[in-house]
Amino acid sequence: MAVRTLLAALCFALPIAAQAPQAQKATQAQKEWFLAAGAMVAQIDGDRLDLLGGVENIADVAAARRQTLLEVWEIRSRQDLIEEIQKLLQDDRDPARIGWNYPRAINLARFGYAAGYLEEDEAWAFIVPAAGRLQKTFSSWQQVGQIYLQARAGWYSRMIGDRRQAEWAYRELVSDHNSPWRKYPWNLDLGNGYHAPPSIDKTGWLELAAHPEGLMCVRITVPEHQDKVQYENAIETAVGCRPRITGQRQIGPDWILDTECFRDGMLHGAQISVQFHPEAIAEQLRRDGVTQLITFFEHQPHGSATELLPVVTDNWFQNGWQWYLDMRPLRRPYPDTTLTYGVPPARVRLFLIGAALLVAVSMAGAFAARGRPWWTSRFPLFFWGCWLVLSVSYYGLAIVGFWSGAEGLGADVRGLVWYGTLALLLRWGTEIVIASSAWRAIVPNMPLSRILSMSFSRVMAEVPIATVMVLLCDPQRPLNLATVIALLGVGAAIALTAWHFRMRAEGIRGGLTKEGELHEAIGAMATRMGVPLRRLYILPEDISPRLGPKAGGYGDLLIPERLVRSAYRREIDGIVGFELMLIKTKYLNSFWAGLLPVVVILVWRVYNAQNAPSAGISLAVQAGMCFSAFATFGQTMRGVQTRAQAAFKVSGGDAEGWIAGLARLARLSGTEVNPELAEKVARQCNVDFERLPDLMEEGFPETGHYPVPSYDRSKLVSVS
Repeated sequence: MAVRTLLAALCFALPIAAQAPQAQKATQAQKEWFLAAGAMVAQIDGDRLDLLGGVENIADVAAARRQTLLEVWEIRSRQDLIEEIQKLLQDDRDPARIGWNYPRAINLARFGYAAGYLEEDEAWAFIVPAAGRLQKTFSSWQQVGQIYLQARAGWYSRMIGDRRQAEWAYRELVSDHNSPWRKYPWNLDLGNGYHAPPSIDKTGWLELAAHPEGLMCVRITVPEHQDKVQYENAIETAVGCRPRITGQRQIGPDWILDTECFRDGMLHGAQISVQFHPEAIAEQLRRDGVTQLITFFEHQPHGSATELLPVVTDNWFQNGWQWYLDMRPLRRPYPDTTLTYGVPPARVRLFLIGAALLVAVSMAGAFAARGRPWWTSRFPLFFWGCWLVLSVSYYGLAIVGFWSGAEGLGADVRGLVWYGTLALLLRWGTEIVIASSAWRAIVPNMPLSRILSMSFSRVMAEVPIATVMVLLCDPQRPLNLATVIALLGVGAAIALTAWHFRMRAEGIRGGLTKEGELHEAIGAMATRMGVPLRRLYILPEDISPRLGPKAGGYGDLLIPERLVRSAYRREIDGIVGFELMLIKTKYLNSFWAGLLPVVVILVWRVYNAQNAPSAGISLAVQAGMCFSAFATFGQTMRGVQTRAQAAFKVSGGDAEGWIAGLARLARLSGTEVNPELAEKVARQCNVDFERLPDLMEEGFPETGHYPVPSYDRSKLVSVS
């Protein structure tokens, strides 16, 4: 064992003795060149490329470096590190092995120095000869990078994330004029007696973007551009329209040209199809000495499908943009490329059919909902749910975005302005159909303008939430947390404002009453049931068609004057008793608490989309998220109702009066009482089922009517 350790020490000492003087005499440029030979690995790791340890203070990262060496390389000691580096340097039987192993050996030496396993001279003793071998084996930085990428994909990982990480590192090194690959020429004299020929490789960049209105944007980045080479004619051939130069600038050694032009005939319905001829630009780049071209084809999808032919190196979706990446050597002609994205004509037809069905089914459902309380209360969810499916899964918002001629936020805004307005008008029409008969059954001479105003205020309370749901459930619009909060905040503010105007439009404002038989009876009932009733208001008969009592959020109770005149005493006692239980169980507070799970689930959906931006979210997943949120809300509300019913029974509430009162409200509004509700109340409160027909048809005429108490009509207060 001692002999092996001695031999290893001697083998290690020889390269140090040979290379230490060279490293000590090296200039800063030469040292950075040595480190740049392993820059692919360092760039992936996020280390600084001009420092041996990768950071200014290696003491800060020593423990982390040792942990990385242990987890990735199973290196536990200085001896393990030396043996691993030597094994990499000895595996040099072909250029591919050298291009893969030597950059990793350089990076291991850097890690060993930062971890405290190697002294500075010892680290340079490994790095200097490895970098020199790379210079002798290859002809350019680009060749080193490409060999490393190919070897990494073949011998390390073919996973898409690992490949993109390495390709990103390569693009940064060849494009950033501050990177060592751009700062230092490949044939820099390393002081080892070898004079490398100059590199002929240069990497250019090309970005092509096609927009809905025919706008074509082209950006060309040329390293060390020669002014005599012009690109306008090449761009015209490549994109099919004469470009207008919007900017040209010099950043370091790179010349960047921005152009745009308009090309007709790209939009087919709601689908963009455009053919590029990049070879024209590639030929001009060859004259500028460019040997490799990195091309980005980019667009904002707003549709169901996107395709680029021929297939390129990689593609991904990020920040609302679809990106296609292609890296090609310019030794061969660049093939013609066709970009197609948007909503195909067949899907546009499906959307139009779906829109027509939505109109027909909505109006039919509205007429069917008249006089049916169960269906009336659920109709808005049905309508906006169908609209969400039409907008997202049938690409309605994407289609109108294309038709608006905009994209991104502009398309969303323009599309929602008139697309959302049409949905609002349709929903308004259904609300008029549903509610007008009930309101006119209560107030026969109600003017049409009043019906329109009340219907519109109800619908406007729904629209903001429906709009936010559409934007949140669209997988092509991944949103960050700030946008989510802004959307929810604006939607909630508009909805609450609309709710306030709805209360005003429906005239739900009462006058305070402090005396009278009804006031005393309700006060005594509240005391007996243990309800903290604060104030009692009377809703004037001539300002609102409301029939049922309304519990406020601060222990207030509003009773319509029309109900007092129409219902018998026991019927009012029964209905009011349950409203008092809602006050006791804090119904309104529970309502807002029930909305919290909805917000949480929707925010979770947004983060799910952010974590997998390129993955589509199916209709089933969208529906599951939406309905799970609203099911949670509905469950919370049912729990409140159940607790209120249980409290009503325990406190000795008049269950027969409650059932008769519900039937009275139904008759006054021209509808039928829900038999399931009546049976549920009877079952929970031990009411004989045989009594139900009499209770719902006759009520309690022998109890007479409460006289309408006096109240202050000059100071009507909104109760909410």
